[in-house]
Amino acid sequence: MSLAGLQQLLTRSVRDGDFRRSVLQPDGLERAAAELGLTEAEKKQFASIDPDYLEGVATLVIKQRIVRREAEFGLFLNALFRYTPRGKFFQAYHQAVSVGQFGRMEELRRFVDFSLDYVIERSLPEHLVDLLRFCSHVCELAETPKVFPDEPEGAVRASSTLVLRKPYAVVQFRYDMLRLAKEDEEYGADPQPRPTTLLLQRDWRQPKRSRAFDLSEHPLLAALTRGPLTVLDAGGVLPHFTHGFVKELVESLHDRQIVHLMLPSELAAYGGDGPVGTPEET
Repeated sequence: MSLAGLQQLLTRSVRDGDFRRSVLQPDGLERAAAELGLTEAEKKQFASIDPDYLEGVATLVIKQRIVRREAEFGLFLNALFRYTPRGKFFQAYHQAVSVGQFGRMEELRRFVDFSLDYVIERSLPEHLVDLLRFCSHVCELAETPKVFPDEPEGAVRASSTLVLRKPYAVVQFRYDMLRLAKEDEEYGADPQPRPTTLLLQRDWRQPKRSRAFDLSEHPLLAALTRGPLTVLDAGGVLPHFTHGFVKELVESLHDRQIVHLMLPSELAAYGGDGPVGTPEET
C-alpha cells in the first residue's frame, strides 16, 4: 500500500505550500515518509525531484483547481469575496483539502464541506450558505445522468400523462434564491430572508447545464413534483385559466423538454399519433 502513500505525499506537496517546503528538507521528508509508510526507494524517488519543478507543478495545479471551482461555484464565490479576500480563501482551501486524488463529485463535496465551515467559523452572512447550496445542487444535477422513461411517449392528448424529466430536485431556500442567482445588486447587498422553494432540473437541451423554477410562480410544475398528472387533470391545477391555455402551457413544457408526455398503456400499442382504435401492424 506504499504506492498510495507516495501518491498522497506528491498530491499534498503540490497543494500545500507549507507541507511542500517541509518535505523538501530531510527531517520533514522522514516524518512524512514514516506517517505514510514509504519505502527507502520511494523516499529517494521523491527526494530526486527538482524543487523548482515541484514548485512549477504546484502553481499550475492550483491555478487549474481554482479555475474549476470558480466555474462551478461562481455565484457563491462572487458573493463570498465581498467579505473575505480571494487569495486568503483559496489558500485556506488548498491547505485544508490537500491529500488524495478525488473524482469530480468528491472534489465538489469536499469543497462544499470546507466552504460551509469557512462561512460559519467566520460568522459571515447567512445568505452565502444558500448560494453555496444552490451551486452544489446545480453541479450535482449536471453530473447526474438523464433518466429515460420506460413507457412510450406521444402527442398532447387528454389522456397523456405529464411527468417531470429527471434528474431534478426540489430545494427549499431561506432567501429569494433566483434574485441572488441573477446577482441582483439591490437585493444581494443586504438580502432579507424570503423562503423560496425551487425546482432545479438538469437541462435536457444543453450539456452540463441546469435550470431553476420558483414553484410559487409555477403551480403546474409544483403539482408535478408531487406526482404525475394527465393533461385533462392539469386544468384542475390552474382553475383561473382556460383549458385552451393549459393545453398550450403543456405543449410549451414539452417542447422545452421540461416534461415527458406519456401515453396511457391502453393506447401505447396503437401509437401516439394514430387514430384511436386503429392498431399499427406488427
